[in-house]
Amino acid sequence: MSLAAPPPPVWALDVARQASPATSAPVPRATGTTDIEQVSSAWKHVRNVIREDAKPADLFDLLSHSVRETQYSFQPQGWPSLLRPLSPILNEMPAMVLERYAACQTVAFCGVFPEIRRAWASVDNSLFLWRFDKWQDVPLEYSGEEQSICAVGLVRPRQGVFVEAIQHLLIVLLGVCCAPGPHGEPATQVSLRPLPLYSVPADNVTMVTVAGSAEGRIFLGGADGNLYELLYSTGEGWRSKRCSKVCHTGGIRQLLPAFVPAFLFGAPSALVDLVVDDARHILYARTQTSGIQVFDLGSSGTDAPHKVAETASFLLEASNALGGRDVFGRGSGDKGASVVYMAPIPPADSQRLHLLTVTADGRRVFWSTIPARYGVPPDSIRPDRLRAEVARQAMPTSAGAPGRGGGAAQGQRGLEVVAAHYARGALLLACAGAGAGEGRTRLFMLSRDLSIPPVGTATGAHVAVAGLREAVTELDMVVPGDACTVKSVSLSRGLLLGAASESGTALAGPLAELSAQNMAPPPRFVAVTTAGVLELEKLRPVDVLAQLLEERAAAKLEQFFKSYGPAEAAAMCILLATSAPPTTPAAVAAKQALDNPRLCGEPAVREVEAGTAQQGAGFDDGTAATGGGFDMGAAVPVAEPDWSGAHKGLCLYLARLLQGVWEQPVVSQARSGAGMLSCRIPTSTLQVLEDRLRALDAFLGDFLQRRRSARRDDGAGAGTGASTPAGSMLSMPLAKRQRLEDAVQLELKRTAAVRALAARTAEACFLLRVLVEHNLGRLVARCEDSWRAALRTLRFREWAAGEGGEGVAAQLVSVLLTEHLSATGGVAEDLSAALQGGCPSFFREDDKLYYRASGLLQRAEAAPALADRETFAREAVSLMMRVPLAVDLGQVVPQLAYLRDFEAVVELPLKKAAALDPHNVALAGAGAAAEEARSKRLDSCYQHVMAVLRFLVDPSAGARGEGAAAGLDRGLSEADRKLYKRTLLRRAAASDDRLFHETLYGTLIDLGAVRDLLELDTPYLERYLLTAGGLAGAQAGAQIGPLNLNQAAHVEVLARYYISRQSYANAARVYELLAERRSGPGEAAVSLDQRMQAYQEAVLQAKSQGDAELLDGLEGKERVLGLQQRLVDALEGAASRLEEGGDEAGREEVGGVVAELRSGPQELVELYNDVAVPYQLWGLCLEMVNLSNYGDPAYVRQLWDIYLKQAWEGGWSRAQGGGGGEGEGGGGDEEEGDSLRSEAALDDCCRHAEDLGAQFYPSENSLPASHVLLRLEQAAAGTWPQRTGLPLETDRVVRAMVRICAGSYEAVVRTYETLLSVRGGDPNGEELHAPFLRLRLLRSLFLAVQAAAERLADGGAMAGPALVASSRRELGALFTACEAYAAEARRLMPQDDAEQLAGDFLELQRRMQPLVQQAGYSRGLFA
Repeated sequence: MSLAAPPPPVWALDVARQASPATSAPVPRATGTTDIEQVSSAWKHVRNVIREDAKPADLFDLLSHSVRETQYSFQPQGWPSLLRPLSPILNEMPAMVLERYAACQTVAFCGVFPEIRRAWASVDNSLFLWRFDKWQDVPLEYSGEEQSICAVGLVRPRQGVFVEAIQHLLIVLLGVCCAPGPHGEPATQVSLRPLPLYSVPADNVTMVTVAGSAEGRIFLGGADGNLYELLYSTGEGWRSKRCSKVCHTGGIRQLLPAFVPAFLFGAPSALVDLVVDDARHILYARTQTSGIQVFDLGSSGTDAPHKVAETASFLLEASNALGGRDVFGRGSGDKGASVVYMAPIPPADSQRLHLLTVTADGRRVFWSTIPARYGVPPDSIRPDRLRAEVARQAMPTSAGAPGRGGGAAQGQRGLEVVAAHYARGALLLACAGAGAGEGRTRLFMLSRDLSIPPVGTATGAHVAVAGLREAVTELDMVVPGDACTVKSVSLSRGLLLGAASESGTALAGPLAELSAQNMAPPPRFVAVTTAGVLELEKLRPVDVLAQLLEERAAAKLEQFFKSYGPAEAAAMCILLATSAPPTTPAAVAAKQALDNPRLCGEPAVREVEAGTAQQGAGFDDGTAATGGGFDMGAAVPVAEPDWSGAHKGLCLYLARLLQGVWEQPVVSQARSGAGMLSCRIPTSTLQVLEDRLRALDAFLGDFLQRRRSARRDDGAGAGTGASTPAGSMLSMPLAKRQRLEDAVQLELKRTAAVRALAARTAEACFLLRVLVEHNLGRLVARCEDSWRAALRTLRFREWAAGEGGEGVAAQLVSVLLTEHLSATGGVAEDLSAALQGGCPSFFREDDKLYYRASGLLQRAEAAPALADRETFAREAVSLMMRVPLAVDLGQVVPQLAYLRDFEAVVELPLKKAAALDPHNVALAGAGAAAEEARSKRLDSCYQHVMAVLRFLVDPSAGARGEGAAAGLDRGLSEADRKLYKRTLLRRAAASDDRLFHETLYGTLIDLGAVRDLLELDTPYLERYLLTAGGLAGAQAGAQIGPLNLNQAAHVEVLARYYISRQSYANAARVYELLAERRSGPGEAAVSLDQRMQAYQEAVLQAKSQGDAELLDGLEGKERVLGLQQRLVDALEGAASRLEEGGDEAGREEVGGVVAELRSGPQELVELYNDVAVPYQLWGLCLEMVNLSNYGDPAYVRQLWDIYLKQAWEGGWSRAQGGGGGEGEGGGGDEEEGDSLRSEAALDDCCRHAEDLGAQFYPSENSLPASHVLLRLEQAAAGTWPQRTGLPLETDRVVRAMVRICAGSYEAVVRTYETLLSVRGGDPNGEELHAPFLRLRLLRSLFLAVQAAAERLADGGAMAGPALVASSRRELGALFTACEAYAAEARRLMPQDDAEQLAGDFLELQRRMQPLVQQAGYSRGLFA
């Protein structure tokens, strides 16, 4: 399968922490698993210990606070000299040069180019180059010009102008091609290539000096006092030349003809020296008369030089400086005050001082080019002046007193400085020999005396020494020849000092040399005289210590520790012990010095007074006390360890070793572009740093072992080391003795943590080198976007000791090994072994086994035979089951799915989940720890199984070919998909991991695969559904919710679960809970329709169960909810009518009631009293009475009266509003309109009675049929609910009663008979005995009997000769009743109508006679 998309990290910090629990051993093994938190804490401890070391000091502060009497010092007697030659004899001038010099006709010069490690000499028109570090090297000669060479300079050209092989320009103009040596030595082979196209005429101006800038600009100083620049480009155009010369200072003078007398402008002063400050982009020019000019090159260094300042009188300016009156007097008549050297001061040394000048007698002046504006960044200010800030007296040539005395006496003769050089805080002076004859040179060096303890300035600015005190050192040998130049030799590339410079780390200030000595070899200089070349080396403090250690002089060693302090001296001892082989005398003596408590001291306890915020490492955890935290009140004195000098020195050494790369970004944009990234730190720097750190790791292992052994030998009471007698400890109070013992143990613990930090950082360097060797840019390009974004901002500190770096490193290693496995066919043993050996904390043994198994999986994918695939896959799974924490399930599960090993698809994630949470914290309940454990198991393990399951259940649910299902998207048939789904579910159901089961259940429910879920035979399903559905702990009869959609879905599945287990009663109760759950906002809202559906499902399950009591209760609730829904519909209609009528207040009131009704089921009493009655919904009131079986007949009759009256009035109003009423003509039209309205009102009355009566029949409680019939007849007679005087036909009432009585004419007749039998004293008796109403009742009864007879007749014709018994009885009753009804009619008035009605009854009886006879009855039967 394709592995182009690398997986997520194979391991993680939390995984490692679970896999390798911390032990009680105080010293973590350097080759074992390193806890990131421990490493990070160790760095915080180191940073707190060395806090004072990081404070910078400006050179101006040092100079301004120095005292004249203590400005210079000399090495103590017996200490080695700080300046020594690399060779005891001078490397003489080559014979070829001397021969040519003997025949010199015009001029001869000599100098040195340290950049290409060559000395040079020019004789007339010939130029010679030879190696000054190689004895008797054969010089390279160039003599391609006719004119004499008067100035030579070496400049690095701009990129893109010349071929890449030309790395320097030798200004005459030659291309210098440099080739490195076999071991990377710079400029081992040099060749000169003439560039004839890049030459310009000098226009009769002698160029005296040459200087180049970092941007490749070439400046020339002419003897005419002007500043020139040599411009060059790749080609010529009509507006520009390939090479040209520009004068920047000529002004109007260069426009005049050459014959104009020079006296018009005065005699020019030649520019004898040009210096470029590449950091500030300033050009300084020095004239032959000691004038100094300042040119601004712009903030980018590419602008045309603009002169901003010039000294009119050097002596006058210098005398105005701080200390200038004492050094230069009044500023006049001083022959030794001519300037012989100037150099820019790096910004790291001072932000205020920019230029250093040295006079011929050794006095120095420090200059500034910007105003002293405090609070304004100096980089944002361009130069606009040249002001002398500080003047310093010349150094003494001999010590005024032996040893390290306070002052220094002047020598018998002043200095005659010929050449000088300033670099990294050291000033090397080449002076004419005094008393040694002509042609001799004495070399002096001024360097910062670092042995003075730090103090603070009176003004509050921190200064690390009491002013600037410089050590004076004279070379022990006299150099033959006259001095020509002195230069420093540049350091080799790839050293830690170069990394520190690139990172912007301040390697300046008074302690710069102490920091630099850990990163770079001793500074080297080269001095060129007329006799030859001499290489010099300045001893660092550590070099002095090494010689003292080799001498085994205890007094000198103690003096050194006192001078530099125990911490600094111990840091130097560690440097010696880790830089040289451990068996060298210096390394052995350095270890002994670190073990000597007289030199380094022992950890002690210091009492922290109340109210004092102590900085530094705490006694408990070693972290800094910020002092700005939460104030708990009065401070309680606590004991803090005062670390020993050895421990402080360890922290100093490690911090200085790492400062060059610690805050560096790991990657940067590659020069090739296209979004590619490259390593920001050179591999050579990483290699050097790794070697140093591994040496420190080994040293600390031996150091800790010696310390522990010494403490065991001292016994329980010694506590302070072998050199301290145990009695002194025993004489202390017990509490103090215990605190001292605790301090010692804590220091050992902190030292072990620092060792772990060093080991971890070394491994980080190794891993980064390996990644660079395997094309880091390509590996990064194959990572996910989130990891690439994290890497872009990642610093080396986070890479080595941060959780973010751990994750990025894991991702890159995963990509690297995945790529390697693909390239080698599944074999990565060599690379795995290298990673495990070089960075075991990044790549552990478990990871090695995992990648071995991953290779087997790749071989299984490529194997053609099924048996081989199964064998490789089985072996791979077996290996991974041994190291589950190292398994990257994101990569492995797709491979297993492709191999169709679905049992392993489930087993491997379950194994990893068990390893991630061995104590089942995820099932411990609530809390942050449990939640984190659950999230970890779900995200790291279960989700991969669920991804495969999703594809098997529904391939269209997600993107095909992505994620864990990528291995399945290869022509999988439907039958195979179902088979694999059953296999996976069967294995999943067999698991005893409850959390996995719950995840499985949730996934199946989300996919809608409820049938697959219910088919599983698992013990956790019911509990899960109860919990996930929000039913856990629900009380019987209590309301649940609100439920979101997911919870509601789980509750529905729970009901289906009970149905599948034939537990219908439980299913009915679950549906009942769903119907009665609380409603909530958003997706938790429940409509009445949804509740009704749930009630219907509950009723269905109750019927299946056969529980009559449960069924009755559910049906009643269902009917109540139906009434509630009808109330909502009715009120919504009313609200719409109110809105149309403009009654906004009424609409809002009704809307509130509707919202309340929609919120959930209401009690029937509440619906009746609070809604139906207030809003006069009388029909619904009657339905509620019917549902409740209310037994008060008078109240029910009253409700029917109101209901029918409301219906009548509604029909009347609608008929009246429809125009069926009043006319403008006579009374006949009006009467006709009233008749129509009466008919409409009666019809509405009958319809409403039909609607409810049909529902209630034959209930006597809710349907008083005789009373309803009476009201309908009265409405038809025009006497109720209001008298209209317009009687209507009675057939409409009869039809209504037939529908009410469910088509039973017998019931209708019986109802009429009931009304006719009412006595005068009964309710409504008087009304019923009125002849008019009674006659209408009989007429209606006639219609009912007639209709009944017709129905019976139709039924008999259809049934044939035999009628059913019920029909015969009903027919006989009607036949007999007709005669009685006729007799009743004859007693009524008016007589004519009554007689006619009686005749109708008798006629009806006659027509019924044949039917009665057919049924076998005789007339006498009914008599």
